[in-house]
Amino acid sequence: MRRLFLFITILAAPLFAAAPPNVLVVLWDDIGFAQFGCYGGPLATPTVDRLAAQGLRYSNFHVAPVCSPTRAALLTGRNPHAVGMATITEFANGERNSRGGIDPAVPTLADQLRAAGYGTYAVGKWHLTPMTELNTGATSRHWPTGRGFDHFFGFMSGETNPWAPELFADRTRVALPTAQHGEAELADRAIQFLAEHRATAPAKPFFLYLAPMAGHAPHHAAAERLARWRGKFDSGWDVAREETLARQKRLGLIPPHVALPPRNPGVKAWADLPADERRLFARYYETFAAFVEFADEQLGRVIAFLERTGQLDNTLVIVASDNGASPEGGPEGMWNEVRLFTTGTFDRAADGLARLDSLAGPTSYPTYPTGWTMAGNTPFRLTKGTAHEGGTRVPLIVRWPARIRDAGAIRHQFHHIVDLMPTVLEAAGAPEPAGIAGASLAYTWAEAAAPSRRETQYTEIYGHRSIYHRGWKAVTFHPPGKPFAEDRWELHDLTNDPNETRDLAAREPAKLAELIAVWDREAAAHDVLPLDDRRAAREMLLPPEAPGRAARIVYDEPVSGLHKGVAPDLRGRAWTLTADLAIAAPRAHGAIAAFGGRFAGWSLYLREGTPCFTYNYAGLERTVLVSPEPLAAGKHTVRVAFSPESPSGAAITLAVDDREVARARAPRTLVLVTHETFDLGSDLYTPVTEDYASPARLTGATLGRVVIESTPRPP
Repeated sequence: MRRLFLFITILAAPLFAAAPPNVLVVLWDDIGFAQFGCYGGPLATPTVDRLAAQGLRYSNFHVAPVCSPTRAALLTGRNPHAVGMATITEFANGERNSRGGIDPAVPTLADQLRAAGYGTYAVGKWHLTPMTELNTGATSRHWPTGRGFDHFFGFMSGETNPWAPELFADRTRVALPTAQHGEAELADRAIQFLAEHRATAPAKPFFLYLAPMAGHAPHHAAAERLARWRGKFDSGWDVAREETLARQKRLGLIPPHVALPPRNPGVKAWADLPADERRLFARYYETFAAFVEFADEQLGRVIAFLERTGQLDNTLVIVASDNGASPEGGPEGMWNEVRLFTTGTFDRAADGLARLDSLAGPTSYPTYPTGWTMAGNTPFRLTKGTAHEGGTRVPLIVRWPARIRDAGAIRHQFHHIVDLMPTVLEAAGAPEPAGIAGASLAYTWAEAAAPSRRETQYTEIYGHRSIYHRGWKAVTFHPPGKPFAEDRWELHDLTNDPNETRDLAAREPAKLAELIAVWDREAAAHDVLPLDDRRAAREMLLPPEAPGRAARIVYDEPVSGLHKGVAPDLRGRAWTLTADLAIAAPRAHGAIAAFGGRFAGWSLYLREGTPCFTYNYAGLERTVLVSPEPLAAGKHTVRVAFSPESPSGAAITLAVDDREVARARAPRTLVLVTHETFDLGSDLYTPVTEDYASPARLTGATLGRVVIESTPRPP
């Protein structure tokens, strides 16, 4: 009898344990629920659409409302506040829940898979390192190679310029900007990692975390690709979202009874816009569409490599977005999105119209107006940066033929970004670390109608809050500076009203009170408190001991590529920069010191031997000082002094060998120099001034010591 039992047991067991799959996680940036073609959107995304046709699409998948928290939750399986990532790295306030980097004690998905025998690679956007650690002298604890990835190639901040990207290989800055579009550079390196992995460790599975630049601003694409989209959005955002909703219903993503909510606040009817504005606003979205189409094509190259090498069907492919479509273009779009972060102001339509033909090219840094944000989140309300569905409900596609046989189907269970780590670990047969907040969604692969195993999920960003619990949602939009206790909570039955159009708070006060109590419980459990409703006011809350805060900073060449988190912090301060030069050639040329680039910043430089200084106010106006004569051969000191004036502007003087040679007044000053680096003897990436081309290496002269002295920073 015992022999018979053993024989039956052997027959019932698999002949061999299935090999763990490769894992490819693709996390797009700022892609709303309604922008991929397979989600009813008007964009051309054939690679993503093909993956969806061969796998599953999820209609009820949620993320954090901005990028860094989503990325932290994806890589830890925990809620973002609980791992120190309440908001983006730039806005970290130093509280335990807002460190600017994932708590080093918390293991990541890469850690777990590497321990299970995987090769681990990260390519593209990271945005999980505190700004003060984006430098050579910092620890690796928050860099990808310190968080479980064997190798990294990509960019560290929230965005980069695809025509002149700031890229790193592991922790080494790539010497010069790439000659091709940055999205292609990322695909090249991803394929290289996969090819070398296959050549050297063919028996070892891989984990590739691929985070494209698209669709975050700036939206850049080649002119010939942009031309293919000309006229495609002339009917405007109102028609676009009507047509998108109709497609979503036909696809089965949205129930037939769902209607469009009113336009988001501040969005005008397309028909009410002047003809010039319609022309400009359509061009902005053409630019975005061309950018996303190109990024999808680059993803297609990675998928084609896996298919060509016979690895695709043994690869668990997950495609998602980090938050809903972005409102950062404001009501009239922006030809230079850097203006928003350096001046706190939006472009007007006239600014974009003056540069209409340059949009998508290297002299632009564009992003679309909020009417297209609304259309990109169809049929949901509000946007990235809020706790409403438009900020948090995004596409999710999962493809793995070994386990998913219902190709092309849709799943409607509620799930959240924290659920992806346990899903991957289950597929890989790897253990879960303690403290995981998520629950694997693998049960949905074979059971289309299975009840959701995720009952509860909170959201918080900038004081906006929501709680999902068993099909109901309470949500509040928090005006900055208002007491949190005065916020008005809405109540929605998402089962019957998925796009939050019917507020039941007055009709169901007991249910609202129940959900607010759940919010309080979840906030306590996941370290959400204290709330902080500041946004840009938190930018660069540097500690007093930060190197850039010192009253006197001495640099010796060569120094370049200093991130704003460790560069001189000169905001609101009067300052002088003194540089020692030795002129060896009569027409010495190039940057002495530069901070920023084409879209905002300042530069002290030599033009054909003549000292010059340019202050670039967000590409809108440039204040230029020029010495009346070039420098003779030999040693010199060149000094620029910058003195802010009240209520605006600054007095600037240029001196050579302690003699003033030029004086001017900048009518407006930048709140922050951002997005590009502080460089000595060069101006990397894009030029502050058109008097030279980046990287503007100083030639014909030797740069000696550079000293920056500044007054105390105002509170």
